[in-house]
Amino acid sequence: MLKFSEAQLAQIDHLEKLQYVEDVRKDVVMQYPELADDSSLKARLEQAYSHAITLGFVKGVAITQFLYYEAFAQGFYRQPAINAWLTKPGQKVEQRFTDLIAQLKSKLKEY
Repeated sequence: MLKFSEAQLAQIDHLEKLQYVEDVRKDVVMQYPELADDSSLKARLEQAYSHAITLGFVKGVAITQFLYYEAFAQGFYRQPAINAWLTKPGQKVEQRFTDLIAQLKSKLKEY
């Protein structure tokens, strides 16, 4: 049986996270080829992923959706109103994110 040190396990975890973000980036570019020329996309998605984890996201679907929003709206989660919504106490962050998206879609329909 293989035994890994804490450092090795941390490195494996880090590589898995980077691969997850890269897989999402590839999916985004495949669906939206115009984003292939965005040289900042990879770094932005990595930063958004780290922020999502810091906020408490755990579900892959919600994290992927968060990354897709970052792909199209750079730094969206840093906007004061969005950050306040995502960090307010109460519901889990993923539920708050879902509620936020629903409200945004509702507002867009009004226009």
